[in-house]
Amino acid sequence: MSPRALITGCEGFVGTALSAHLAASGWEVAGCGLAIDHETPARFRCDFRSPESVREAVARAGAISHVFHLAALTFVPDAGKDPVAAYDTNLQGAIRLIEAMRASAPGARLIFIGSSEVYGPPQFLPITEEHPFAPQNPYAIGKAAADLHCAWAHRAMGIDVVRVRPFNHSGPGQSDRFALPSFARQIAEIECGLREPVLSVGNIEGARDFSHVADVLRAYARIAIDGTPGAAYNVCSGRSVSLKSALDQFLEMARARIRVKVDPGRFRPSEIAEIRGSHAALTAATGWQPAKRFQELLEDLLGYWRAQIAADKAH
Repeated sequence: MSPRALITGCEGFVGTALSAHLAASGWEVAGCGLAIDHETPARFRCDFRSPESVREAVARAGAISHVFHLAALTFVPDAGKDPVAAYDTNLQGAIRLIEAMRASAPGARLIFIGSSEVYGPPQFLPITEEHPFAPQNPYAIGKAAADLHCAWAHRAMGIDVVRVRPFNHSGPGQSDRFALPSFARQIAEIECGLREPVLSVGNIEGARDFSHVADVLRAYARIAIDGTPGAAYNVCSGRSVSLKSALDQFLEMARARIRVKVDPGRFRPSEIAEIRGSHAALTAATGWQPAKRFQELLEDLLGYWRAQIAADKAH
């Protein structure tokens, strides 16, 4: 019998890709999210700020074996501007989901998608799952609290939950509010003559652990089947790359000469020099290893935005 998953936040960047990945792997997939306008039996609207809406969505999903909880307010600056909304969605939403699963899907496994942001400034590198929590912003605080609640729900109530802490990841379809897609989109627009040959950046000195979304999707699917109940797993490449290095590689691929301009408005508070994770626990539990090179991520991003800009220009 094929596993059947409910993906929350199925209309988002990762949710859309995960839905396709699982379906191609033989899963039955249902999805729910706030931005769904046209409902079908397998895709329906859900507002994670509403207990009634969450209960209805889980019940409507039917005989599910897994729930991938991706629904969240994901952009860190947005969470900082409206902490109440961030906590309501990212923390309370996870609690509401667990209660709804207890009522309608008590045997299902919850794959809670948290964040490496819970660790805060690294006390050691690479960051393992034993690193202390030190969240630095409302997004991270909400994710940390939800992560801890999931651990408690497993210990106290026997909920089959696996906690996932992904590090930075990107790929075709990610919003250009994030750094790498922003670089790629600006280059594509410059190449098409839609903007001056000046690329605006924020702080590009920090180094981050970037994964290709395709690797992240494989990790989530493996964790769903082979992860240990109650455990937490980092999903990361195990390598750090500076944004400056990423920008240099993008500029080498560009079909135009481009000048870089630092925009102080793009800087974020609490910038950290380097973040790098360890996926040793995930590899030991599931055999997963990252397969995509960082260069492939940049090529895929630039190719995606070139195609998008060209299509928009054609219309």
